[in-house]
Amino acid sequence: MSGFKILGVSGSPRKGGNSETLLDWTLEAAEAAGGDVEKVRVCSLDINPCRHCGWCDTRGECVQKDGMGDIYEKYLAADRIVIATPLFFMNAPAQLKAFIDRFQCMWAKRYLLNKELREPGAEARGWLLAVGGTKGPSLFDGIDQLMKCFYSITDVRFDSGRSLRYRSVDHAGDILEHATARADAEALGRLIASEN
Repeated sequence: MSGFKILGVSGSPRKGGNSETLLDWTLEAAEAAGGDVEKVRVCSLDINPCRHCGWCDTRGECVQKDGMGDIYEKYLAADRIVIATPLFFMNAPAQLKAFIDRFQCMWAKRYLLNKELREPGAEARGWLLAVGGTKGPSLFDGIDQLMKCFYSITDVRFDSGRSLRYRSVDHAGDILEHATARADAEALGRLIASEN
């Protein structure tokens, strides 16, 4: 039993869509392998966009009181983080981008106030699950760059190489027809729960 705290973040505006299905398969396998799993749906959090007001620059906390609430605490307490998203114009949907932008306070805490985000010695790791409707070779470049930046700023080591990305997954239920997606997601879930 790993005992890792695993936070799954569904960034899709569509409940039960392709990327959330991937996330569910991943988290179910991680839980079966002993992980302490929690899932949040960004679209259910009623998140306001970042105002770029500068309030967090001297406090390391966001002034807004909304659906982010205890998300910061959950995020920083997690040992493993999995973010799942479809691609909109080759990047994150607005809802997930608003979620990410609200971590500006973590950037301020770490880089302006020089405070640690996590307990000494704690190491968090992160993965991406992404689906896109087209086949282009650069389809995932935008989301990969966003996740690399986001995970780095929030002191999470991004395992880009073992993240999952699927092309030509556009319509509802397409992921169910993919030859390897479920097995891939379940294997990743087991890996996440056991990776030291």
